Amino acid sequence: MAQSDMSFNVIDVETANEDRASICQIGIVKVQDGEIREQWKTLINPEERFDPWNVEIHGIDEQTVENSPTLPEVSAQLREQLQGTTLISHTAFDRVALNRALDKYGLQSIDVAWLDSARIVRRAWPDIYGQRGWGLKNVAKDFSISFKHHEVSCLAS
Repeated sequence: MAQSDMSFNVIDVETANEDRASICQIGIVKVQDGEIREQWKTLINPEERFDPWNVEIHGIDEQTVENSPTLPEVSAQLREQLQGTTLISHTAFDRVALNRALDKYGLQSIDVAWLDSARIVRRAWPDIYGQRGWGLKNVAKDFSISFKHHEVSCLAS
């Protein structure tokens, strides 16, 4: 694989409630030539209610984001970082959430080539992950990757 093929971004979003457009945090890790080059994360005020179930998962609530920017306020920065890149998420959740949140505010979608790392591991190792066990925590453990759910800085480990 050529070095330029090893450049991509990884995204993780958190939502305030069951509506995938309710993004309350975005984290991005930029990988170039197989090395982590940048990490960026921001809280987002989704201008929506927070469901206790979601808060239990990620620990972000209304008070945490009350002074945070809304998605329209960070959309130009997101576009600058992501436009024209390969963007990886683990399952379609992050892709759907980002696109729905952009739609919610009438913002143009960001032109990226999406890759789903869950689909990749299920196809690459069908005997291990084909039917189950392809969750990010399990895959990270199997590949000896230090990992903590819902915290973008863990991706650098």
